[in-house]
Amino acid sequence: MTYEEAYTSLKSLYKQMMFPPNPHTPKWTLAEIDQLDVHFFSELLDAEGHVQEKDQYLSEVW
Repeated sequence: MTYEEAYTSLKSLYKQMMFPPNPHTPKWTLAEIDQLDVHFFSELLDAEGHVQEKDQYLSEVW
């Protein structure tokens, strides 16, 4: 197993633990999710197909 395959498998495992398909399975608490590395958490959500929105500043809106 290569590093990329192992890392992808790990991300898949974490996603299943955070968002289990069975509604009766206990989910992670916010405190547990907060302990994750912010970059790893971002990769988990990016891998799921979420589109990163462009940063907007108040000066651009007003």
